[in-house]
Amino acid sequence: MWCDDHKIYRSDDWKYVIWSGESSFLLFPTSGRVYAWRTLKEAYTPKCLVPTVKHGGGSGMIWAATSRYSAGHIITLNGRITASDHVGNRVLPMIQMLFPDNGAVFQDDSPYTHSQKDRVLV
Repeated sequence: MWCDDHKIYRSDDWKYVIWSGESSFLLFPTSGRVYAWRTLKEAYTPKCLVPTVKHGGGSGMIWAATSRYSAGHIITLNGRITASDHVGNRVLPMIQMLFPDNGAVFQDDSPYTHSQKDRVLV
């Protein structure tokens, strides 16, 4: 739907679009076994050991936005984020930083968990 709405954009129009996205990562991957080639003498040397933790070890999530002119700050996300909290505390300050004179179009990465309210015209 967003593409249909913006298919008439010219090269000059795309200068004012801000793109964003988030990424999650595991602090200690728990995907299974890890194999290391080593000699008997190297069995317990630190370079041949992989740290592990019980019960997963945790994860993290970051969010950032970028435009043609600049990249915004990388923000660490903690806990559940509502659409209004996301827009009010992250998106609007980022838009004001990247486009202090306004006139920007914010395009979120549109995961299914976000609502349509996440698209903001400033």
